[in-house]
Amino acid sequence: MKNYSRREFGVLLPALAATASAQSTTPAAADNVEKLPVLGTKAYIYNDLPVTTNGKNKQRRLFTGKTHTGFKMESHQSDIAPGEVNHPPHQHLREEMMLMREGTMELTISGKPMRLGPGDVGFIGSNEMHNAKNVGTTRAHYFIVNIGRDDV
Repeated sequence: MKNYSRREFGVLLPALAATASAQSTTPAAADNVEKLPVLGTKAYIYNDLPVTTNGKNKQRRLFTGKTHTGFKMESHQSDIAPGEVNHPPHQHLREEMMLMREGTMELTISGKPMRLGPGDVGFIGSNEMHNAKNVGTTRAHYFIVNIGRDDV
């Protein structure tokens, strides 16, 4: 291991600080569970939730926070038009549940398609490639519950 002079260290220090600063703005750092609010008892009223749109699809965010034991949870509701996908295939460390309310979705996990209808639940394991398509003739409505964290 090389010993650095004070001059060399002085040159390296700003670069190290810049790297640390850049890392603190990455999605993993922004997802740091320690900075999330503790979830408390609350009702999330569907018609009161703000709607975001992505093409023909809509989404309502419910919550992102942690339980009193420090377990991260996030939930949102999605409304997908017939023939549309919810997002491109992707994967993440956290687990996820898809809880169907209305319509018919084909949830594909690691290349295996599963048809889900009202009352069905799909569970997506950690790091499994997944996405879903509305294969029905009406809009599909479902809830997503993400459990766990991506910053570890």
